[in-house]
Amino acid sequence: MKRLGRQRWFGYLGPLTGVATVTACYKLLIIEVNATTVALSFFLVVLLTAASQGIGPAILASIAGMLCLNFFFLPPVGTFTIYDPQNWVALCAFLVTAIIASQLSSAARRRAREAEKSREEVWKLYQLSRAIIITPDPETAVSTISRQVREVFEITNCEVFTPDESGRLEELPATSASPPPVSEKLLREVFERGELRIDTAHNSTYAPLKVGVRVTGVLFLTSGLMEAGTIEAISGLVALALERARFLKQLSRTEALSQSDQLKSALLASVSHDLRNPLTSIRAAVDNLLEKNLNWDREALHEFHLIIREEVNRLTRLVQNLLEMARIESGELHPIKEWGSLSEIFGNVLDRCTAELSNHRVRVECEENLPMVKVDSRLLASVIANLLENAAKYSPGQSEIILRGAIDSHRLKVTVQDQGPGIPTNELTRVFDKFYRGAIRSVKRRYGTGMGLAIARGIIEAHGGRIWVESTPANGATFSFTVPVETRMVSKPLTPVGDEA
Repeated sequence: MKRLGRQRWFGYLGPLTGVATVTACYKLLIIEVNATTVALSFFLVVLLTAASQGIGPAILASIAGMLCLNFFFLPPVGTFTIYDPQNWVALCAFLVTAIIASQLSSAARRRAREAEKSREEVWKLYQLSRAIIITPDPETAVSTISRQVREVFEITNCEVFTPDESGRLEELPATSASPPPVSEKLLREVFERGELRIDTAHNSTYAPLKVGVRVTGVLFLTSGLMEAGTIEAISGLVALALERARFLKQLSRTEALSQSDQLKSALLASVSHDLRNPLTSIRAAVDNLLEKNLNWDREALHEFHLIIREEVNRLTRLVQNLLEMARIESGELHPIKEWGSLSEIFGNVLDRCTAELSNHRVRVECEENLPMVKVDSRLLASVIANLLENAAKYSPGQSEIILRGAIDSHRLKVTVQDQGPGIPTNELTRVFDKFYRGAIRSVKRRYGTGMGLAIARGIIEAHGGRIWVESTPANGATFSFTVPVETRMVSKPLTPVGDEA
């Protein structure tokens, strides 16, 4: 307050000092000076005062300049008496012109301040709208918006109230650290009428949050320095932000339901094909074994047992794929790494996929004397099995599938190459998506859920590795993955996997 008073006194002292300085300069430095020149100099002081201090100090400068012009420069000098009527006219014209000019200059100064204030408010509103747009999480949108309003507009409190299921206005969480008392009556009045209300007793404002003509809540602010138009603009942005957060939350829920429906459709397709076919084979084999009127020889019995085992293994792999996908989706897939050899992993995979690879030639290329690697052998075997089954599914019968393995610079690399029709360029980025199955129809293939490659990608990424596919149309596809591994040399060389399987 004292500082404001000193500034005000300085604003009135400055013009008097300026007039006195002009008077002293002309009286002491110039012997004979034209009164018109002095009047123009005083007029310049008036304009500068109006532009810098406002209308009050400028009028004071006009009166002081008129008195000094009369006393020091108009005859008879040294008195306030004026004999020449023309000097009266000149003196009055100077005073009126100075006052009008000071008013115009002060108005221009005021408009400039208002324009600067409007520019600052527009910039703050832009900052707020930008912060609202880049807020990614609907769950934290309210707290983020409240913080941005407080920081950008330098206000104490910003709270958002929305109706609950019973219609009672409730404050959304995390909108204010220490809110002042809020009037329930004003909240209800603003929400029902949709009109701005100002509580001068508590220096607070209640603004309706409108989306179109619909009131969705009330914005509570504590600030006495903001205009109604600015508050309405803030409430409009906050209303849009809340509506956007609700929309994003609903969209996320809709996408989750869509993915759930997609999973349901994939599971139904699996039941109708990948589950029904093995169950049909198992049932037929069991019915034949239980037939009392037929005497099967040892070879036939062995064949029935093989059918049952293969189909049970196929069902087991399908269930394992479903479980692995569920673990990947829930983020619960954590590799359990143990020391093992690549040749042993390859051998286990080939034994596991005997039925799927029975109509193909598999050539294994694995270097001798490879070091032991610390990996989750079960998960990596699942990845390799999915890649081999995919290669067998999309390549013609009796064609060759090449399985390669190598270790270089503490990275394990495995490659599966087939001689199928290849993958179109526009599908290369989609083959690892869930439930996606290639559009190529030139090769007769079994039905599937489209989860194998998605599971492979999830397992490899859980190991901190990378999986990709390279394809040349009509010349087959090559799937490769690399994972970082710890290695350890063994004293006795491991027996490499054979060339054919």
